[in-house]
Amino acid sequence: MATFIANSDYEEKDSDPIRLRSGDEVRVGQADRAWPGWVWATDAAGNDGYVPEEILKPLGAGIFTANSDFDPAVLTIRRGDHLESVRQIHGWHWCRNDRGEEGWVAGYLLRPL
Repeated sequence: MATFIANSDYEEKDSDPIRLRSGDEVRVGQADRAWPGWVWATDAAGNDGYVPEEILKPLGAGIFTANSDFDPAVLTIRRGDHLESVRQIHGWHWCRNDRGEEGWVAGYLLRPL
């Protein structure tokens, strides 16, 4: 696992992001131009957000099914936090901080140690 230091503060404001379980169906919209590999998805309850496109399998008519779980949690970070990257997808890292909290952090907010 790679180790990083946060080069800026960041706190997510989305209070109701999309959370997927394998087998969930979603409607897919636009791809994210700033973050290739992420697409906008909306579930049956109206929750929406960007998800990695490789976890989605097309069913037809703009409907897709999730082939794995997706946790949308974004980790709140403070400049100087030490973070361990557990995995990386399309410029975002699933990180763990020194307190054991986990979530997504954009790669531009991280500097390798």
